[in-house]
Amino acid sequence: MPSGFPTVKMSHILFFFQPNRKLMDIWNLAGLRENPFATKPPTNPKQTTWAGLEELRNEFNSVFREAKASAPTQVILCRGSIGGGKTHASLFFSCDENIPEASPSVQNIEVLRVQTPTETGNPARDFYLEVMEQIGLERIGETVNKIVESVGRNVVKQNLRQTMVSGDFVKALLDLGSSPIPAGAGSFLNAYFLGKCTTTELRKLGLNRNIEKTQDYFRVLAGVFQCLTGLSDSSDVTQHNRFCLWIDEMENFIYFTPPQYRPFGQGLRELVDRLPYFFTLFMNFTLTSPEEYEEIELILGGYLTDRITRQIFFHEVKDQEELLQYVRELLCHYRPQEKPKTPYFPFTEEALRALLSNLQRGTPRDVNKRCRNALMRAFEMGVFEEGEASEITPKFVQEMSQEELDKEIG
Repeated sequence: MPSGFPTVKMSHILFFFQPNRKLMDIWNLAGLRENPFATKPPTNPKQTTWAGLEELRNEFNSVFREAKASAPTQVILCRGSIGGGKTHASLFFSCDENIPEASPSVQNIEVLRVQTPTETGNPARDFYLEVMEQIGLERIGETVNKIVESVGRNVVKQNLRQTMVSGDFVKALLDLGSSPIPAGAGSFLNAYFLGKCTTTELRKLGLNRNIEKTQDYFRVLAGVFQCLTGLSDSSDVTQHNRFCLWIDEMENFIYFTPPQYRPFGQGLRELVDRLPYFFTLFMNFTLTSPEEYEEIELILGGYLTDRITRQIFFHEVKDQEELLQYVRELLCHYRPQEKPKTPYFPFTEEALRALLSNLQRGTPRDVNKRCRNALMRAFEMGVFEEGEASEITPKFVQEMSQEELDKEIG
């Protein structure tokens, strides 16, 4: 697209960057509450919205209905190009209100999101600590206490021994759920689960060894997750909870050595095998080479890929009508109800078609980048100061260069 904008008036630039001008007022000029076209996921899952991509959402709805209405463990591989929406999906579905209803249903479904470790020291331990700290030892202790009261200490001990194998791990978890925790044991238990106990501290806890091998980390997590899903002997889903672990950016393992990522993959397999019911593992992968699945299998190992129950592909969208639907629904979500506009305002439909005509990739991120850049340029040019009917036109888009449309910000 040719460049060659008319000279930008200084008054327009000053208007857009007035320090005392409320940002809300600026977006209001475009008939919006705030910027709809973010290129990075929000930090708060409650701020996420789903626009367009109905087929993809239906796939996830199917996974979660199955998760709520049945017992078997699920292993879901989510794969696609960068900017396809995998992280966004993990955020969106970590909110209870976005998970579809099912009948019969588990009592509660929980989604815990965790990033793949980035440090190259001990990824299995980093992962273990991240999960344990997100759940919290206090909550784990309260959960153990409740199930002991519900089904009895012996039943809990027997079930956890099958899952965790080590009698030390079982005893430590049961002690964490004791009410009250014996005097002085609290700090030792914190060190046991999140750090390392000295020989003297282990002796005071009545334990023989620390949690220190990769296998140990995943067996402890399996025991914790089992407590969160419930230990009822009944196969009735209404007597249990479903726990979902969603691991993002697993492609980061390509930066690790085989001795680092192979034990991690084996640990995930052990987690899945020790939790045959009421557990769901989501794994997000962004790999762009033609040999993508071979790389995934190399990282996870065939022993875990064999356990995948469903793959969800985040395909690039080629159909322009589907892209238009995505933008239309996104704009609708960020448009004040008291300001009804045409479906694509502050763009004309023809302007949007021009914007979406030669995307580098048909992903939400690339669509958002194009629309955001055009919108920011329109603010700078004072387009929305020209009257109520002012909007971004095909001519405006055509005058933007390819570099301006696709530039990265932030």
